[in-house]
Amino acid sequence: MKITALTLGFLLLTNFSFSQIKKKELVGIWKTNSELFSKTDTIKFYPIIKDCYQTHWTIEKRKFKTNELNICTEPPRISGIVNKEKLKLKKTDFGQILKYYQDKTLIAEYRIVELNNKNGNELKLMRFDKLTEQKLYKYVDSLIRKVLKYEPNKKSVENDNVLISDSNQHAKITIRNNNPEPLIVVNGYPLINKEPLRDLLLVETYGIKYITKEQSASLYGSQAINGVIILQTSEKRFKAVRKKYGR
Repeated sequence: MKITALTLGFLLLTNFSFSQIKKKELVGIWKTNSELFSKTDTIKFYPIIKDCYQTHWTIEKRKFKTNELNICTEPPRISGIVNKEKLKLKKTDFGQILKYYQDKTLIAEYRIVELNNKNGNELKLMRFDKLTEQKLYKYVDSLIRKVLKYEPNKKSVENDNVLISDSNQHAKITIRNNNPEPLIVVNGYPLINKEPLRDLLLVETYGIKYITKEQSASLYGSQAINGVIILQTSEKRFKAVRKKYGR
């Protein structure tokens, strides 16, 4: 995952919609910042944006076209990507995805996070991408910071060994061996280590929440000393990941 999109992605997880979108609802011209489009995993499209550099998706009933534009030049500079492009909408066990083809070759896949037609129109997508080993710990750190609303640099101390989140008073972090990480549970299965997270794509996760140690102690005992982060993800994918790691 590209780090620039991680935090935004986590904030969106709890807002995933499972209502099925029809292709006709996507018809129109959707615009996004070209740098945002190429460098992040979570992309927001709008009918109108104010930016010199834009990427346009023109979705018609049977055609699809991508253009890159610089609207601040005179005349505006427009460049097409390829001649034959196509979008396919597919239903999965974790939501809907868009498959993007160039000349019948699959180029990219996107998870539809949300289609909002009420407030000026907004289309949110998440790009499929795997976590690398280098980014694995940043993935977990982002979970902790965003779900618990806890920032290690801002130590709000209740006593000698308990930290309290500034904005989430229910998230109490007990310091033990300098490791204030909550237990991570995926589809009801506690992770002994973080290795399986490499293959659990964020884009395939549709729910995330934090429960306090008081709520989780009866289920996970001493493992839940700092509470539990619960991820709900594609059961099909999770079974494959567990098999791969021999668990």
